[in-house]
Amino acid sequence: MADEPSAALLIRVWLEDSGGFRARLLTLRDATGQAPAEEVTVAVASSPGDVLDAVRDWLDGFTARAGGGT
Repeated sequence: MADEPSAALLIRVWLEDSGGFRARLLTLRDATGQAPAEEVTVAVASSPGDVLDAVRDWLDGFTARAGGGT
């Protein structure tokens, strides 16, 4: 069975003391023979709409790298 490209995106959201919305989107950079997988910040956001835009951009990039286009 052929390996299928895969990835994971973690979205962490919280409200600051002032009530401000914050989010951080994280993924892992692939491990190599010399280095383990590394956590990478994909985006930070200050509104739910910004989170949706960042997820869309990440998905578009993932499908483009996997050869699926957009």
